Amino acid sequence: MTDLPILTILVFLPAVGALAILLMGRTNASVRSIAATTVLLNFALSIGLWIAFDGSANHAGAIGGVAYQADGLNFVERFSWISRIGAEYFLGVDGLSMPLVVLTNLLSVAAIFASWRVENRAREYFIWLLILQTSVLGVFTSLDFLLFFLFWELELIPMYMLISVWGTGRHEYSAMKFLLFTLGAGAALLIALLVLFFSNGSFDMVGLAHLGASGALESSILAGPAICGLLLFAFAIKLPIVPLHTWLPDAHTDAPTAVSIMLAGVLLKMGGYGIIRVNTTMFPELIRDWAWILALLGVVNILYGAAVTLRQTDLKRLVA
Repeated sequence: MTDLPILTILVFLPAVGALAILLMGRTNASVRSIAATTVLLNFALSIGLWIAFDGSANHAGAIGGVAYQADGLNFVERFSWISRIGAEYFLGVDGLSMPLVVLTNLLSVAAIFASWRVENRAREYFIWLLILQTSVLGVFTSLDFLLFFLFWELELIPMYMLISVWGTGRHEYSAMKFLLFTLGAGAALLIALLVLFFSNGSFDMVGLAHLGASGALESSILAGPAICGLLLFAFAIKLPIVPLHTWLPDAHTDAPTAVSIMLAGVLLKMGGYGIIRVNTTMFPELIRDWAWILALLGVVNILYGAAVTLRQTDLKRLVA
């Protein structure tokens, strides 16, 4: 399996399915068949990867001339992508991302079959749903920060289209609110990404985590707390954490059922994944110092969330 670009196949198979629908989906029945076949194949592939996953595997790399070894990294694909700036096509999964890859594919199967009766512009609907799957899988498998950012931003387009066109209630308002909030998160993420790159000359997330563990990353940045704060802000919007949460009840309530499944089951995990993958590995000392703030926010979220559910009569809004 390691001789194949297995993660590339996993990430882009849904996009290939979307292309097949665009070219061959003449009827709603054929569109549904192609979409179902695509997500079932991808789910089976992810189960195969999970079975073959080796927690003792490791990957050797270097950043700034300093060698490092990443433990538990499987199915690595790495080659130069934009050589002028050192950007790489760098994919891999470890014990953190592997379960999320399986979860994404499982819920994509559920989302496709929950959409089986969609008749209104079914062709476009299933295309956007499959592109959404590719973008989320790209986030969970990317280990180059620029590639991670591109997949992170790609997710906005299908989500906006799915909510604004096929949603209910104030769906256009909810879609625009989601877009504006997440664009703000993307802007903060981009600023932090550029500062990290210009300070260290690399987009290698594993290498940056190695520098973070040694304390060299924070010392190389003029405003380490500000960059860590920007990253936390970006991921807190996606999670979302009070008071950056107000886009979620509207988007979750007005989205189609299948999109609500993906939103609650996978997309919100992107925020938590980002905090663990980026903040806690690249800025471990800062996160340790700020732990009481995160704990306080966690308590506020629990109590505030519990209180506001008492007034909800809409099941989807209650879940949100």
